[in-house]
Amino acid sequence: MSLLIPDYVFDSIYEITPALLAASGVRGVLFDLDGTIASHKAALPPEALAPFFRTLTDAGYPVLVFSNNRDRRVAPFCRALDIPFISRAGKPLQRGFRRAAAQLGLEPRQLAIVGDQIFTDVFGGNRAGATTCYVQTLDRRYFWVNFRYQFERGFISRGQKRMKARGGHE
Repeated sequence: MSLLIPDYVFDSIYEITPALLAASGVRGVLFDLDGTIASHKAALPPEALAPFFRTLTDAGYPVLVFSNNRDRRVAPFCRALDIPFISRAGKPLQRGFRRAAAQLGLEPRQLAIVGDQIFTDVFGGNRAGATTCYVQTLDRRYFWVNFRYQFERGFISRGQKRMKARGGHE
């Protein structure tokens, strides 16, 4: 069960800072796409995303979009940002996490995995030995997402308690 508990819980990706990554020993970041960095309905990135990614990369943290979605969804989105990606990642299977780490020239334990799903992003990231960051989904208004959340909320709550016991994320 502890593999389903995130290391950090955030309302938004924009709460993730280079200082937090440094304090966690992270050297690179994998971001889920749908529900995490953009709504699954958004064809192109939101305006604030490119400067956010630039802040991370300028601080020495390479980023990679790591999505289970198809290439025809992920590729145009990431090309608009000029950032690398892996589509059809196969989360939560370890093979995809190892491939992403290798693409960044890092070990899985040096990564932060940022996503909005406990059973794919957090579970897979924890199994890989990465730092896991759960963020509230951007697609909360959809029935199927709220349905999934009912199963995830206990793990999210435990992640918040874990984070608070560690001193938060300031």
